[in-house]
Amino acid sequence: MGCVTQDSLPYLPLISKLTALRGVGPAYATIFSEAGFETLRDLLWALPYRYVDRGSLLKISELDRWHQPGGDREIVTVMGTLKDLRQSTTRVQRMNLTEALLEDGSGTLRLIWFNQPYLARALKVGDRILAFGPLALGRHGLEMRGPACEVMGRGNGPEEAWVQRYLPLYRKLGPITGRIRSRFIQEALAKVHVTESWLPIELGRGLPDQLSALKMLHQPPDDTDARDLEARSTPAHVRLATEELFAFALGICIRRAGRLKRRGSVVPTSPELREKLRALLPFHLTGAQRRAFKEIVEDLTSGRVMHRLLQGDVGSGKTLVAFLAMAMVAETGGQAALLVPTEVLARQHAVTFSRLLGDEAANTQLLLGPMKAAEKREALARIASGEARYIIGTHAIFQETVSFKNLQLVVVDEQHRFGVKQREALKDKGQDPHWLVMSATPIPRSLALAVFGDLEQSVLDELPPGRQPIDTKLLDPDDAERAWDAVERELAKGHQAYVVSPAIDPMDEAKVPLRDIQAMEALLRARFPETALEVVHGRLKADEMALRMKRFVAGEARILLATTVIEVGVDVSNATVMVVDHAERFGLSQLHQLRGRVGRGSARSHFLMLSGTETQRLRALVETQDGFRIAQKDLELRGPGEFFGTRQSGIPQFQVADLLRDRKLLSQCREVAEGVLASGLSEGQQAWLRQEQVRLRLAEIS
Repeated sequence: MGCVTQDSLPYLPLISKLTALRGVGPAYATIFSEAGFETLRDLLWALPYRYVDRGSLLKISELDRWHQPGGDREIVTVMGTLKDLRQSTTRVQRMNLTEALLEDGSGTLRLIWFNQPYLARALKVGDRILAFGPLALGRHGLEMRGPACEVMGRGNGPEEAWVQRYLPLYRKLGPITGRIRSRFIQEALAKVHVTESWLPIELGRGLPDQLSALKMLHQPPDDTDARDLEARSTPAHVRLATEELFAFALGICIRRAGRLKRRGSVVPTSPELREKLRALLPFHLTGAQRRAFKEIVEDLTSGRVMHRLLQGDVGSGKTLVAFLAMAMVAETGGQAALLVPTEVLARQHAVTFSRLLGDEAANTQLLLGPMKAAEKREALARIASGEARYIIGTHAIFQETVSFKNLQLVVVDEQHRFGVKQREALKDKGQDPHWLVMSATPIPRSLALAVFGDLEQSVLDELPPGRQPIDTKLLDPDDAERAWDAVERELAKGHQAYVVSPAIDPMDEAKVPLRDIQAMEALLRARFPETALEVVHGRLKADEMALRMKRFVAGEARILLATTVIEVGVDVSNATVMVVDHAERFGLSQLHQLRGRVGRGSARSHFLMLSGTETQRLRALVETQDGFRIAQKDLELRGPGEFFGTRQSGIPQFQVADLLRDRKLLSQCREVAEGVLASGLSEGQQAWLRQEQVRLRLAEIS
């Protein structure tokens, strides 16, 4: 790895505090810090959220032709002077309305903002502003609703210089407007000095150096392609993305190399053990299950600590493979713990394990947070003594009072739902136990590298025989009666039904009115007055939740109305129909998981989504039942952060790189990082890597 040194005057290094800039005093420094900006590097790597192309600036008199049907612009940009600014409240919805009149010499345009009263304080009559947003036809003619704007000049003061073709725009941070932030950025670019580059030559070939890349993105040259700027695909973007991905890949390689050096417990195997495991199976394994279990056995008997990801589609049999791995440990004197995110799922797994173990079911132990004191004391004692060899639990397993006698294997279901510190806490309870994580969300291998760190991967890409396709339909809410007719038909056959509601309250976090679970309960009781119904959601006490679920599993309740607490782990073969209300409120992969709750028996099953919006997105579920294709589509639409839940999954906080767009680049960085690590890292390289891992949260990846 080469080190490039620039001969230069003693300018500011990238790690300099923002207070080194003129005008950044204690107050501004605090605001920047709260937003995650501590150094010049933080400031410069936070790129503009949008660029205004001076070539696309329109006169107000030209706007009529852009509003005609078939016009090729959704967003237009104008610049002028505010001639009027007022606030009012709408009569019907009681929304705050801010209105302004913009004039540019060729005409006037009405600007309207909804529920943004602060704009009346931030803007003043006489301001010269640049506004961009969608056009609409209102009562008084053409208007721009909800535009973004940038103050270019105030009153009789000097107008903001606009020399270049592209004007970068930055998000406001409290009193630090985009204009003020831009001024700090320009000063930082003039003063900063990049002395070293730790990017290997083979990755940086043909790309601008780091400082040049930053200047290109904060001060785009006139010949830059606007489409490349919008797509973040300029050579400057690629340079910064490569730096982030290389730091990430190098950190992963270091952790993997360290893991491979660690000695793990050797789990013995024998013909007798293999025969015993075979006797526990209710049916033959699929080819994919056999392949995955063989890979796990090789890890457990290798003498190295296993770190493996087992992923597969809904119904592919991950739990059975995990059970076999746990049985291999438990039947040879060790303990194995299964960690799951919900009590519903933990109880379901406990029932499954007891059924598989038969006479040896007494070797299992369920550990949940809300257990009664005496019940929990007995459970802890059984785990500490080694009497319990199969331990199934939720977050309660993390508690300091939980002590294992010989924990050799940790299995984590839906790994991305747990924080890294929580997972590490469980790992520390054993003598460096083996580690198997399961995910029912199929994802591309390159993205699995980012989400699951340095884990080896096993994929179940085959469903057990006999699984029937699930009849999937997307219905408008006006056609909801078709869904209830389908439920009625299945109930008449003796089957059971799920109904899923997106909200416990009639208003979710985004303050969007929804039909909540109480309203749905009233509808169902009126529509099916003679049918036993249970309602479950996340606010129920654990005992009450378990009791209601037990009634449905036993068939005493025929309809289960629920929130997404039933997304995973609920296995009722007699349930043959599910209706999801407000399906647009769910991700595609989440809906696919919900769909997996039906179709678990031999009868034909139905999955019905009610939604009046986003029908094109939801149609992907109608067109395919391939979880890998659905997950790929969901990732493209939502991005990996929202897809997995950024906080819990440990996804690195890349500022420029995109895990979907840059998958090939990530693989290339991984290959180069392995070669660099084999040659050894200098102290400077190690210091740089530590800084990058802290900045991007790379150190949080397990």
